[in-house]
Amino acid sequence: MREFFKYSFPYFKKYLPVQLFAMLLGLMRIVILLVTPQVISLMVDRVINPLLGAESVQNGSIFLFLVENETDPARVFWILSAVLAVFAVLFFVCFYLKWNLAHYFALKSEKAMRLDALNKVNGASAPLLARYSSGDLILIATSDARRVRGFYTENVQFMLDNVFYIVVSSVFLCKINYTLLFLPLVGGLATLFTAIAFQKKFSRLFDRIREENAALTTTVQESVYGIRTVAAFAREGERKKRFEQDNQTLMKSWLRRGNLYGVRQLATWGLRAAIFLGEVCLGIYLGYRKLITAGDFTATIGYLGMLMWQFTGLLHCFNHMQNNLISAKRLFGFLNERDDVALCYGSEVPSSAPAISFRGVSVKSGDSYALERVDLDLPYGKKLGIMGRTGSGKTLLLKLMQGFAEYDEGTIALDGRPLHDYDRDALARTFSYAMQNVFLFSNTISANIALYDPYGAQEDMLRAGDLAEVTEFANRFPEGYETTIGEKGFGLSGGQKQRVSIARALYKNAPVLLFDDVTSALDLDTERKVMRNLERSCGEKTRVTVTHRAAALKDCDEILFLDRGKIVERGSFQELLALNGNFAEIYKRQANEVAYAE
Repeated sequence: MREFFKYSFPYFKKYLPVQLFAMLLGLMRIVILLVTPQVISLMVDRVINPLLGAESVQNGSIFLFLVENETDPARVFWILSAVLAVFAVLFFVCFYLKWNLAHYFALKSEKAMRLDALNKVNGASAPLLARYSSGDLILIATSDARRVRGFYTENVQFMLDNVFYIVVSSVFLCKINYTLLFLPLVGGLATLFTAIAFQKKFSRLFDRIREENAALTTTVQESVYGIRTVAAFAREGERKKRFEQDNQTLMKSWLRRGNLYGVRQLATWGLRAAIFLGEVCLGIYLGYRKLITAGDFTATIGYLGMLMWQFTGLLHCFNHMQNNLISAKRLFGFLNERDDVALCYGSEVPSSAPAISFRGVSVKSGDSYALERVDLDLPYGKKLGIMGRTGSGKTLLLKLMQGFAEYDEGTIALDGRPLHDYDRDALARTFSYAMQNVFLFSNTISANIALYDPYGAQEDMLRAGDLAEVTEFANRFPEGYETTIGEKGFGLSGGQKQRVSIARALYKNAPVLLFDDVTSALDLDTERKVMRNLERSCGEKTRVTVTHRAAALKDCDEILFLDRGKIVERGSFQELLALNGNFAEIYKRQANEVAYAE
């Protein structure tokens, strides 16, 4: 609990005065509930009893002074009714203000927690993110933050209300007759012991449900994002089976939780019924002995019913607190988890014309190497091409340049300084990266291109679209560049999505352009147009192109051919053809295929 307050309270202390005022309003609401039976008891003894022919009696109500000298039951009725009406108005005013103030400012704190979680995700290194599933990260930034907020807006307030009600109502019961307090206190203590007995079981179940809910969220996310792939390979049945398994597992846990909840409720409700029955019998006995009045008995029943509910409320608060604490453990565990990779970066800013160098760079993958002893010089303005078979380390090489992946041996430098000397955000601004796996947002084509600067000049967006040959298909839509495309680019072909991705990279206008096999879905004619546009418009920038089409690298200053993480061939286009190795073999085979197709 100490750790919970240590990490959560800073988000709420800014609004502490408002929260305290909301708590005060909550206590005023409870005070109104507590004094209402005092008015009802007078209504019974000074109005109902005389109307039924019984003698009007004085009781111990705290509001006796209002009608002490009144003998007319009708006048007493109107006085007490006016008091009840005032209490009702005050009750609803306090409830409305308390609820809205507490939640309004607590939602601001929740928003801050969500933002911190999202910023942590955005700034986290790949090794840190690899320790969490997408479902975990979604729940951390959504439901976990909401449950931490619920602790302050609901559990703290409800627990304070419960304790205050129990204490004050106990005082009122003692004022009526001290023996009336014995059974409720016994029942309350028994209820609390029941809560403690079930606490660990509920805690384990809440934790398990949280993990299973994350797994189900991940399954749903993958099924939705991969819907085209699933349909293309007719794997709807397999994905449905996977969903049903995760759903069944989660359902079983909720059923276990429901069964456990039912057992606990059976125990507490049975206990409460026994206490209520005993208290009624005791009240009848005390009334028979003339120790309490009919009004006192009515007030006792009112206090008793609500008093037992307060003990039950404490029980629910304990259970909700378990859920809150588990969510807080997840949320703040992620927020405070040390990211050693991110911490190793400095604050330097790369130049506007950076030179990149690799010296003996290796990346381990288990007992082998994903990349092994890579040496590379990439002065500003150089055009580098990279080819290699699947899994040879091409994409990894691009990620290493930007700090998206970490190396185990060797050094990577920008302008002669180690890569880790630079600020990660500044590094990100240095590179324009068109990724192999294109992700398009549910927005317009223009908004997807202008992702880096949504408020940039329209002319720059259109120029990038022209260079990437986006205009060619965008103008076929009725709304042109303002056509809305679906999540992950639904509605566009693979080649169209790749062209939007290239335009997005060009719009960013960074000094280093990285293209990771982003023309694989383009036809040869469109690819030639795009590559020619890039050569004409980006000649002064550093450009690294990863591709499986050898002919696309004709204009490169140097070409690397990777095989199992090693550079096995390097040189200019003509030098590699003269070498008559892997690159030449692929080029000749692809040239023959093109000639045959024509």
